[in-house]
Amino acid sequence: MKRKGMMAVSASMLLAGMQLGTGWWSPAAARAESSPSFAVYVPTNMDKILRDDPVPQQAAPILQMAAARNEYEGGQVIVHAGDQALSRLQVSISELKQEGGSAKIGKDQIELFTEHYIQVTKPTTGAYPAGWYPDALVPLNGTLQVEAGRNQGIYVKVHVPKGLPAGNYTGEIMLHETGNPVRIPISFTVWDFELTDESHAETAFTLWGDQVAAAHGGVEGEAYWSLLDKYYWASVEERLTPSYLPVPTGDVEEFVRRAEPYIKNPKVSAYRLPVYTKTDGSIDVPKIQALVDLLRSKGLLDKAYFYPSMVDEPGPARYPQVVSIAEQLREAAPDVRSFNTTQPVDELTGSVHSWVALVNKYDESFAHQLQASGDHVWWYTSVVPKDPFPTYHTDDDLLGSRLLSWEQKDYGVEGTLYWSTTIFQKWNGQKYVPRDVWTDPIAFPGANGDGYLFYPGYDLGIDGPVPTLRLENLREGAEDYEYLWRLEQLVKQSAASLGLGDEFAAHDVLQPFFDELYTNMRDYPEEPERLLEVRKEVAGLIAQLADDPQGVPLVTVRKPDESSRTFSVYTAKGAQVQIDGEPLEASDTGAGYDKFERTLTLEPGMHEVEIAVTKNGETKTSVRKLQVAESYPYAAPLNEADSEADVSRWTKTGVTLHLTDAFSTSGGQGLQADFSSGVKFPNIRLFGAGTGFATADWSSYGALQFDVRNPNPDRTAVFYVKFHQTNGSSDDTHFVSVPAGQTRTITVPLREVQLDLTQMKGIELWMFQLEQPFRLYFDSFRLTSKTPGGTMVPGSEQGAG
Repeated sequence: MKRKGMMAVSASMLLAGMQLGTGWWSPAAARAESSPSFAVYVPTNMDKILRDDPVPQQAAPILQMAAARNEYEGGQVIVHAGDQALSRLQVSISELKQEGGSAKIGKDQIELFTEHYIQVTKPTTGAYPAGWYPDALVPLNGTLQVEAGRNQGIYVKVHVPKGLPAGNYTGEIMLHETGNPVRIPISFTVWDFELTDESHAETAFTLWGDQVAAAHGGVEGEAYWSLLDKYYWASVEERLTPSYLPVPTGDVEEFVRRAEPYIKNPKVSAYRLPVYTKTDGSIDVPKIQALVDLLRSKGLLDKAYFYPSMVDEPGPARYPQVVSIAEQLREAAPDVRSFNTTQPVDELTGSVHSWVALVNKYDESFAHQLQASGDHVWWYTSVVPKDPFPTYHTDDDLLGSRLLSWEQKDYGVEGTLYWSTTIFQKWNGQKYVPRDVWTDPIAFPGANGDGYLFYPGYDLGIDGPVPTLRLENLREGAEDYEYLWRLEQLVKQSAASLGLGDEFAAHDVLQPFFDELYTNMRDYPEEPERLLEVRKEVAGLIAQLADDPQGVPLVTVRKPDESSRTFSVYTAKGAQVQIDGEPLEASDTGAGYDKFERTLTLEPGMHEVEIAVTKNGETKTSVRKLQVAESYPYAAPLNEADSEADVSRWTKTGVTLHLTDAFSTSGGQGLQADFSSGVKFPNIRLFGAGTGFATADWSSYGALQFDVRNPNPDRTAVFYVKFHQTNGSSDDTHFVSVPAGQTRTITVPLREVQLDLTQMKGIELWMFQLEQPFRLYFDSFRLTSKTPGGTMVPGSEQGAG
């Protein structure tokens, strides 16, 4: 569960230091005749240190960075002024020199930025406070001003050139105003592999050209396209390819001619085709055919897709229009994807083949089912969802949005969409109006920072974009994805060299890394250092497999249940294997490999499991870190839907309830719920300690579970599970999707419910207003428990949770 407090200052960084003079200082850098009047703090590149946050003391500040070749890496240094303002703090950085070699990363590969703070007066959610947040990264001209008693962030961005020798590189950042200079050591590790120019996760991060033009003085003509080109490549260099190409779309031949250099560039992951329409608004099929035919003839169609914005985020009432447009685009271009911003629903399957779901509505099971039939699935985030889901909002942590790239690889999501990176104006409910982007964080109502990841450089005399801390963090995540892609390819190559078939589960080799970082996208420890450590582990395995594909054992980890893990170790023939010191016998052999297997039962917490492989007298060891959650293997009934008394404990609005023999997973009957059409938020509610359930204290239980069946043959069930607290608070962030004809067990971990679990009023299942009635079957509402025999049915003897 995410923990809120000071923005991501990690406990491991709260090191003892010294207070000298008027500022915080550290003994490692304080060997000076006169003390500087400021403190220095080095957080991770995922920490957001607000302007007025208290700054932890550090005994020996050092900027530690690591990256592969052909990768950018960012770092931060926070300066905290003492009792007096810093009027001219000089900042410089050296080149980075290879230890034990002659290679270097020159100053031309290093950029320095000052972090611009923007004031959030109305927080997006209650999870993070109002305050001055670091956001825009303004090129640093060598000097800084810092107000007394306040923080100023310095952002360092290093590019590792292709072909650079691996190893450790060192340098320093020097800060000087009064007293002796402060020298912050830099230790930069270059790992022994190189990222490709290609990005293997597609993106569509849209640039709004009209807003860019207005923010740069109203440029027109070729100057307009030249300006958009700068924004376009600035985004591509962050591995976030914009949707539209920065070329005119009106004339087909001109579009193809000017688009070709972009499409052929390996750094461009995908591009959006114009959806031409006639004067009456209908799709211009002949013109689209002409465009697609010309692109196909030049071999330029592979990266193309449509995104018909006239049916953006459609509700059920617009499904017929979605189907009509999909059919017309398929007629014009049967070999081009056409994305729709909606989670997969049965009503559109067969017509829509490319889906873009909100991250909180991504249904992994349904998505994989559709992908197996040839469909494509992306996801996106925007104003919604908000915390606890990952966002790009100014007042949210950076770790969650970076983890989205890991989750994207884990869940098999092919691409990411974002509606705009350049909303420099403000939506007032009817139109966009001017705003001061440097002081007003709201571009679109509802979320600070949503709709823009750049600032306009025009205000600073820059003919192009100014990046943000949020943008740089998304690039870091995109590069993490490339690590995972690279590792997966090497695992597959190693498996092939051992003679393992295509059925080898390469994903199971990566799974422990994912499990170290999160349970799901809304449930992860706020520990940026953990992600950096896992990234280091992934990098190490990449380097080992690249160097010796057959000499490195392949270790898969599966989870039979919450408290056990099954290790399978695949080695070249003739090796001996031990897991945590226990020798294993081969459980399977093939032409080129032996397989060893062991299942461990583990207590909750973090575990390190050692795998030792001995071959030809040489032993190599590796460690897999495993995060094991608390286990709740038993069920405490909450409402069993087996009697009229069970039915009567539910209250309802716009829903008819009764027992049914048509569905049962426990006992003899189930609950039939008919949700009416034309009712705002039809719902059923199980409320009240002592009447609806035994007690308001749910804190000893693990999760709410229930079984649901959607009997409709061609409609997906979409509803929410809402939790209520006795003081009137609620948590309405739990989305459920059940495809047509399917039965599912729904599990909502109670650690994800953002309420006081000792004061629970109850649960509610609700839908948005329906155009047609919808029937669902439910059964066996229960809370998972650590011990057997418990119950939450009112009037029964309550067992321990």
